[in-house]
Amino acid sequence: MRGIQASTRWNDMEAYVEQILSHPLLILFLSLVCMLLLFAVLKGLVKLMIVACGLVALYFGYLHFFAESYPLPEIDFSPVIEWKDQIEEVLPYDLNVTFSDRNETADPE
Repeated sequence: MRGIQASTRWNDMEAYVEQILSHPLLILFLSLVCMLLLFAVLKGLVKLMIVACGLVALYFGYLHFFAESYPLPEIDFSPVIEWKDQIEEVLPYDLNVTFSDRNETADPE
């Protein structure tokens, strides 16, 4: 059954191609539509490239005008070290400890 459907689809496609090729005005119209679609796609790509180039130029301008603030300023790690010392008091020495989740349904004892 599939072979019959495939052959009828192929025959339908051949009929469409023959109909298009037999009408020169239809060929002209379809080629014009294809050229307009191609032009629209290329126009969109050109706009996208212009926007991308503009964004890259803005980025490089930003880097150029704000270059004096690079490299980043030094970070003061003293609060982090103090927090680490406070946290170490409550952390267990063995971090591979399993904590009870108080789920009594798993073990009915």
